[in-house]
This record gives sequence, C-alpha cells and structure tokens, in this order.
Amino acid sequence: MRKLLSASLLIAAMFGAALAQEQPTPSSTPQNAESSSIPNMGRAPDQPGGIGRLDLRVVDQAGAPLKGVYAYLESVTRRNMEPFRCETWDWTDARGVAVPRPIHMGRLKLTLKAKGYQTQEIEVSPASLAEPVRMTMASKK
Repeated sequence: MRKLLSASLLIAAMFGAALAQEQPTPSSTPQNAESSSIPNMGRAPDQPGGIGRLDLRVVDQAGAPLKGVYAYLESVTRRNMEPFRCETWDWTDARGVAVPRPIHMGRLKLTLKAKGYQTQEIEVSPASLAEPVRMTMASKK
C-alpha cells in the first residue's frame, strides 16, 4: 500500500512540475497580432450538400479585431425536391474570430451584427470556406 501511495505522490509531483513550467499567456502575444497567424478551422464541403464549416475573421475599418460580432450563417439546399434549411451562429472572440458549428452546405447567406456597426448580409460560396472568410465592419454614421 505504501508503494502505491509513494508512486501516486511521485506521479502527482511530476505533473505538478510540468504544469508549473511557464505557459504562453494571451498577454504575452502582441496585441496587434494578425489573424493570419491563427490556424484555419474552416472547411469547404466535399460535395454539394456536404458538411462545411465557416471560419470568420472580423475587423473594424482600422483593421482592429472586433469582439462580440454576432455571425449567423444560413444554408438552404434541396432534399427530395423539398427545401432543406440549416443554420448556425456564433460571436467573435477578442481576436475577431468566430467558428460556428459545421452544417450542411447549400446556398449560404452570412449575416453580421454588432452594436455601433452596420448590419451586413452577404452570400458566401461553399467552396470559399476552405480559407477564412474575412470581413470588415463599417461603423454606423
């Protein structure tokens, strides 16, 4: 029993030492780091009606990332001659990035809303989701 307890304490001490090592923190990253350094998490569908995922990057007119932009992606396709609608949404983080859940891809409409900025609605090609979709929000006048 003592050997088991000793081994457990030794393992816990090793994990504790590993966790205590210096970890990169968000504050150690330059504030103006470009969103191009963020890995792409988007995915274009393999076939019409296939599953895809939006990786959205939003900035203001000065190029600064915008946090709290509501991104709503709607997809409409046909299944058995009937319209089939999927939707997904997310909010941008402090880096201006939003990666909503994957959905079935058809005709895509992206809507962006943020307090103090003009609402934007655009059509997005499913094939363009292979790369991050970059948007610039214009402030309300």
